[in-house]
Amino acid sequence: MKHQYHSNGKLLLTGEYLVLLGAEALALPLKRGQTLQVKPLEEKDRLIWRSLYNGSIFFEAVFSTDNLLIIQTNNDDLAGFLQNLLRKALEYIPSFVKKTGYMVESFLGFPLEWGLGSSSSLIANISEWLNVNPFTLNQQITQGSGYDIACARSDQPIIYKNSGSQPDYRQVNLNLPFKENIYFIYTGRKQSSAREVKKFMEAPAPSRHLFSTLKDINTRVINSRKLEDFERALREHEEMTGAMLNEPPVQQRYYFDFPGTIKSLGAWGGDFILATWKGNKEELKEYFRKHQMEIIFSWDELIKNQDHAG
Repeated sequence: MKHQYHSNGKLLLTGEYLVLLGAEALALPLKRGQTLQVKPLEEKDRLIWRSLYNGSIFFEAVFSTDNLLIIQTNNDDLAGFLQNLLRKALEYIPSFVKKTGYMVESFLGFPLEWGLGSSSSLIANISEWLNVNPFTLNQQITQGSGYDIACARSDQPIIYKNSGSQPDYRQVNLNLPFKENIYFIYTGRKQSSAREVKKFMEAPAPSRHLFSTLKDINTRVINSRKLEDFERALREHEEMTGAMLNEPPVQQRYYFDFPGTIKSLGAWGGDFILATWKGNKEELKEYFRKHQMEIIFSWDELIKNQDHAG
């Protein structure tokens, strides 16, 4: 019998870095994510894993079921990550898998290098399959805040706060009247989130007054009815984060002549940016084409925001 699990990808709209210290962040679950299919094998001593994108296998590995040794793989780094993840998960259910072989196929809804939550959606799927707490498992595997794990199961944007072992988050209905003016662009500059997290956590802690500033910005973003109010809140967020990191905001660094507002999403200098734009999409594409950036999504193409009202 085949079992199937699905988890959303994610983007962090506000609260990058500060969310690690317990500040409130506004995070966006995506319409793209990762689906896990699991079925038993007749070979009881094998766990065969395949990861696919767009119909093609980009990773495969074979593990022994008794101790999850890597028998063969086409990517040692990914196999090592998966081995560690499965071993941590199975610590909670030591009898599982021991006498059963499995074929596991994971279907990714975006390229691995986009940084939209390939690891977090995988952790969430494995947690659901093996019936373990995804936040606990995530803490053992990554140094992240866990906002991406919360996004994995959410149908709407969330306000997320890392309160230790039990995160606190709630859904918000982010129906912005000007969402047709908001775009998400892939920069191609792959950022190591783990390295950026380590760097930030080793630096002196920022002032706690930034927490209340961020909370105010989140409220203004959620309640924005005009594009100009939304843009002003995001610019203040970029200025606040830039001062905290002692780095210039991404718009100042790379897109100083852009007529709209640009904000980093997640680790600064990383995979995706948000851009506001009042012209037509072809003009926007032309601008970013000059920066060798051609992957652009509208709000409705990418963001999951199901309205449960009524």
